[in-house]
This record gives sequence, C-alpha cells and structure tokens, in this order.
Amino acid sequence: MEKYFNLSRYKELLKLEENREITFLDLELLAYQASVAWQISYNRKKDYFILIDEYLSRIISPDEFRSKFLEMSKKDSKKADIILEDFQKLEVFTLAKDSKLFSDLANKIETLCFDYYEIWDGTIKPMSESEFYYLVNNYYLQLQEAFPFENFK
Repeated sequence: MEKYFNLSRYKELLKLEENREITFLDLELLAYQASVAWQISYNRKKDYFILIDEYLSRIISPDEFRSKFLEMSKKDSKKADIILEDFQKLEVFTLAKDSKLFSDLANKIETLCFDYYEIWDGTIKPMSESEFYYLVNNYYLQLQEAFPFENFK
C-alpha cells in the first residue's frame, strides 16, 4: 500500500522553520525528510539485493562491496535532498508502507561498511572479514524474510 507525501504539511513545517518557530531538528520535519530518503533506497531495493548477493556469493570482493554499497547509499541521499527541494516532484511522490523497514536494514549494512574501517585509538581491533560477512548475511536474511517475493537471484 502506498500513500502520497503530505506536501501541504511539509510546506507548513518549512515555513515554521523559516520563521524560527521550530528548529531544523523538529521531529515531524525530520520524519518527512527521512521518509523521502527511505523511499529512494526502497525504490532501488533490487540493486541492493543484487549487490549484497554478489558479495555473499563471493562474486565481488569485500572492499568492492563496501565501496559500491556506500556509493549507492550516498547517491540515494543526494537524490532525496534534490527531491525535497522540488515541490512538483513531491506533489506526486508516493511512499510505500514498508520503505522504512527496508531502509533500516540497509542502514545497518551501511553502518557495518563504515564500522569495518573504524579503528578509534588503536585499542579497538577492526572487524574481521568473516565477522563482516556473517553480519551482512544476517541482515540480508532479514531483508529476504521481510521481502520474500523480491528474491532477485
């Protein structure tokens, strides 16, 4: 089930922000902005499924997977920012009810990609490739369970 983006309420919130009646950290405003970002990544879920499957099948290397995954996520974020500024596109923008679920799981994999490289002060060891693989596979299984008819192999 889909619903249309509530453009009139979003415009109202932007006007309130502009008049400093709310801050850019207003939760309702952030929720509207986040919903667009969720939908953008949801619209590309097939690409995400394929990329994850290629990594788990060892078709692409772990470094290539992390790089491509983060690049896809970055492009989705930029596209969401552009759409949020285009009221004509927002007027007809639809939101799938399960876009947040998909986005949450994809964000967990994105966080893993960032965390893999993170070594703070030398006392924390970086994640092993096998641990990274296991965690990506775990999130992938959750994605497949949540979207069972969308197995893109």
